[in-house]
Amino acid sequence: MIKLIVSDLDGTLLNHSLRITETDWEAVKLAFQEGYEFCIASGRMHSEIKLLMQEFHGRYFAVSQNGATIYKKDKELLSDYFFEPKVSFELHQFSSRNPHFVSFIHCTDDSFYTENRSEATLPYESRILTACSDHGDLADALKNGVIKSCKYSFFGEIDKLILLKDELQDQFEGRIESFISANDCLDVMPLNVSKGAGLSFIMQELGLSRNEVACIGDSFNDLSMFALTDHSFAMKGGHPDVKKKAAHVTNSVAEAIEHIITYNRSLEARR
Repeated sequence: MIKLIVSDLDGTLLNHSLRITETDWEAVKLAFQEGYEFCIASGRMHSEIKLLMQEFHGRYFAVSQNGATIYKKDKELLSDYFFEPKVSFELHQFSSRNPHFVSFIHCTDDSFYTENRSEATLPYESRILTACSDHGDLADALKNGVIKSCKYSFFGEIDKLILLKDELQDQFEGRIESFISANDCLDVMPLNVSKGAGLSFIMQELGLSRNEVACIGDSFNDLSMFALTDHSFAMKGGHPDVKKKAAHVTNSVAEAIEHIITYNRSLEARR
């Protein structure tokens, strides 16, 4: 029996207008009514997840910032992970040497920064639901651990981001994780931090096995979750390589939730 439903946000529960469709919203409500545990697993910060899910305050788990922060239903922080100051500073230097990418530094306290705010950064800032923070000497704050960074995001053309990913993995081998999280975004995380690692933490908290969890996602940062369950759903509009790794391909979160409920009812009918 599936007991926990996990959904990504962007490209999955959120459409391109950063909204949840009425059909998907009603399906999430039905999942709560049917007694399912629910978890949002996203590259977004927890503060953003709270804004989007405020109607269900206190009723869902959250794996935010690709697993850097993990929250219980009562919003208690279960765990957080961040870069060692030396790695964070070196990543900042790397970013400074690649100014043709727009980059943001995200922190465990849900603040985020960019080295040089400009017209080029504004379109990307507008996609984030909270305001960018300022710091007088960002490099020094990262180097001395004043700012605890947990995610670096690089925005640009996908072909160039793939090359950047390879360069980062070579330069920071054994110290980072990296994956394409959108068609114009590369996320860099501390080593062994991922949505899958965060979900594993919650599965242990709830005492669930892989057959009791269903995951819905659309991008490469969701694959670590797909690996933990027999019930993975890739969005139809997702990358072909992501869809190949999923047990099912779905048109919407609502369709996936309908499938999950039907699956459980079929199991109950056999008893």
